[in-house]
Amino acid sequence: MQDVITKDEIAVLPDNFELRVVVGSIITYAAREMIKEKGITLQYVKGDGEEKVPGQEKGDDKERGFVTVIGHDKVGIIAKVAGILAASQVNILDISQTVLQGYFTMIMIVDFSGSPDDITGIRQKLEDAGDEIGVKITLQHEDIFRYMHRI
Repeated sequence: MQDVITKDEIAVLPDNFELRVVVGSIITYAAREMIKEKGITLQYVKGDGEEKVPGQEKGDDKERGFVTVIGHDKVGIIAKVAGILAASQVNILDISQTVLQGYFTMIMIVDFSGSPDDITGIRQKLEDAGDEIGVKITLQHEDIFRYMHRI
């Protein structure tokens, strides 16, 4: 079972602390924000706690999420969504889209760690754009997705 690291656990740590985290642990959004505020460094380790995992050093923490779009196909859907994400400095990591019997469907994996906007603000912009163009757009943080789908 994956560990879940919460804001309460981070709150008791001193500033600039080096926290050892088992790969695959879930770190809540509030905990990630506090980690940034306190200057805490995450050191990712395998389950045995002994070995550092390459590529997971400080600065490799991505705030990822899933953007989904569903609705009647029309010109400009991808441009509208991508424009909102670009304006908020959100990077599109992967994208898949198709049209099924006249319905447009798309899923994007995005990284919003470099965005000055919080996920709530980005989510609201996307939902408003969806209402404007007649499609349903959702943004879900990766941690929520992973937490909902664990056993």
